[in-house]
Amino acid sequence: MVWALMVKSWRDRWRGVLVWTVGLVAMVGIELWVYPSIRESSAGMDELMQSYPEAFREFFRMSDFTSEIGFLNVEVFSLVVPLVFIAVGASWGANATADEEERGTADLLLTLPIARSRVLLAKMAATVIVLLGLAAALTATLVVGGLPIDLGIPVGQLAAASLSSALLGVLYAAVGFLVGAATGHRGIALGATIALALAGYLVYSLAPLVDAFDGINPINPFQWAMGPDPLTNGLDLGFTLRLVATAGILLAITPLIFRRRDIRSA
Repeated sequence: MVWALMVKSWRDRWRGVLVWTVGLVAMVGIELWVYPSIRESSAGMDELMQSYPEAFREFFRMSDFTSEIGFLNVEVFSLVVPLVFIAVGASWGANATADEEERGTADLLLTLPIARSRVLLAKMAATVIVLLGLAAALTATLVVGGLPIDLGIPVGQLAAASLSSALLGVLYAAVGFLVGAATGHRGIALGATIALALAGYLVYSLAPLVDAFDGINPINPFQWAMGPDPLTNGLDLGFTLRLVATAGILLAITPLIFRRRDIRSA
């Protein structure tokens, strides 16, 4: 039954997953296509980067823009890719139970001979697999697209950066699951998750410039995922475990809250 619910989740939302996957692959492919021209004009680009205000360069982590790793960190992994994973995760998490309630199908779903916790488990597993699949597609695009331009970044480091972004998406998906299960409102769950993600990104980006964020950034999921620079250093075990553990705790709490609610379909 759990597997059947996972398959139903994928079948109901396969078009959205396909659009996100194609969009992500196309975006990364375009960036890889552009990079050789950046590399060929590295002297001029470095001079241009130095002309930008220091605050601007700190915000976007633009210390080494013309190298392969520096370019991908700025153009791919600093903002666009993490937000894609967060958007997918937040959407799936917020829709997991709240969408069923708002569409009036929750009563039917929960009358099946399966516990509410198993229903949530199936939807959680389906979400995690989708995000990991996106990470695999991203890694494959970087590896294959990097061959013609001699990208020169080891596959393990590309996979580490992709996986870190996927785990960030899993964590915010867990937030969506929790808020959706607690409120029964898809809009509230999605809005709260995106708001928390944007706040986390701003704190991470502004931390080099704002001393007041020094005490917040160590508990910021963006710092855990992006701070160790996995594209350069590979996965940081400690920060990766923080992402996994935090997501796991949120996902473990969600069924407890969901079981206590009186579910009434609209």
